Amino acid sequence: MVYSGASSCNKTKSAHGVAIYLDKQATNGWKDSGSVWEAVNERIIMIRLECKPIHVTIIAVYSPINSNGNKQAIEEVDAFYLKLQQTVDKVPRGDMLLIMGDFNARVGKQQNQTTKNVIGPHVVDKINENGQHLIDFCSHNDIIVANTFYQHKTVHQMTWKHPGNKRWHMLDYTLVNKKFRSSVEDVRVYRNAAGAIGTDHHLVKTKLRLHLRCRKKAEKPQCLRLDMNKIKNDNLQKKFQEQLLNKLEGIGAQKKTVNEKYDEFVDYVKNLGGTIFKQEQNTPRKAKEWLTDEILNLVNEKAAAFVEWQNHRQTRTERKYRVKYCLLRKLVNRKIHARRLEYWDEVSEEIEKAIKQHDSSTAYRVIRQLKGGRPNVDNMPIQSKQGDLLSNSNDVMLRWREYFCDLLNVHSVIDPHIVQQISVPIISTTEQMRQDKPPSLSEQLRQQSPYQHRYQRRQKKPHQVSLSLKVISLVLTCKCEIFR
Repeated sequence: MVYSGASSCNKTKSAHGVAIYLDKQATNGWKDSGSVWEAVNERIIMIRLECKPIHVTIIAVYSPINSNGNKQAIEEVDAFYLKLQQTVDKVPRGDMLLIMGDFNARVGKQQNQTTKNVIGPHVVDKINENGQHLIDFCSHNDIIVANTFYQHKTVHQMTWKHPGNKRWHMLDYTLVNKKFRSSVEDVRVYRNAAGAIGTDHHLVKTKLRLHLRCRKKAEKPQCLRLDMNKIKNDNLQKKFQEQLLNKLEGIGAQKKTVNEKYDEFVDYVKNLGGTIFKQEQNTPRKAKEWLTDEILNLVNEKAAAFVEWQNHRQTRTERKYRVKYCLLRKLVNRKIHARRLEYWDEVSEEIEKAIKQHDSSTAYRVIRQLKGGRPNVDNMPIQSKQGDLLSNSNDVMLRWREYFCDLLNVHSVIDPHIVQQISVPIISTTEQMRQDKPPSLSEQLRQQSPYQHRYQRRQKKPHQVSLSLKVISLVLTCKCEIFR
């Protein structure tokens, strides 16, 4: 996720901040393009993805509210569209441009008759001042308002309800440059998402025909991973030992050298352990461990209650459904808080128990799970010497080079008189004998051909793969005498 917002001292609740969340495939496309992004201000953020055969530039926005004749609000809106225009001017002409977010603007049916190339026929609102700003901006840049070109029910078009007059309006839009109009397949509103997270804006989903593709990375050979839970299973342990005994009886009867028997033995143990204790690759992604079925059912009930409340707006029974939703929301928050505390107590007890039993592997495994993955250093903000934020990976690399050049190449002056005053350390007799001792055979070989020695050390045979200590302990319990 890349985001842009106001500083903590100037932050105002629900007034600033925009973000773009990318999945794994889109993240690869973003990195292939050089990780290009720009936090323009607290209301505009831009990101560029490398796709095939074109690039896609996404701009997320959060426009100021409608001015209604207020001079200060008019200046804020003008400044917002001026900055947005400057951002759009930087986008290469061949890119597919997507501008998405809360524009706080309403467009009407009249505009479909005058600007059919910008506004579609499926409009259900009346224009306001911000709406006129939006139409002028789209007309100037050959951009269409994609929401208005697809027919849906009214509840699947409106995104926000006015708290005063209780009327629904379309304020959130997806804008696409006209040359890629055919790439958009559908735009509609989904109401369930708002109930799950408790926001007053509904989710707008845009379906594109353009599929993001990135360069395929070279497949790295995967190392064998064993499932520790399977290794601790008594039935699987018994099965492993039985199959190993049957195999080793045949190996012991063969007329082979000790090295050949050893190679065959290690290969079989590795293959057998990988077959029985193999970690499943396509296991479904685990949800948060503190989430229980009870909490998930309550979340679904809360989302359903929110939809019922929205369906009964401006009716006599609206209060009943609103009270039901509020009660469920409080209950879900209370259950989640209590379950989190209980979960942390369980994890702490598990770590403490593992440490007392000298099972450091389990203790560190649980700690690593709580810690999560490696810190995401790719998206750390890097600034130039002048304090400007760098958004291009090449500029960031040059900045790091400049930083380490200044850090390591420090100009220093050495006074020879001070160097002469440094006393020579006295070496003990034991250390002197160790230094005078002739080099060993391994040291002589390393000195004669250091590169060859290093290369041979890297060249490992297939059977020289470290096995799990648990698997080795199971092998030792078989008590087979095949190497006699």
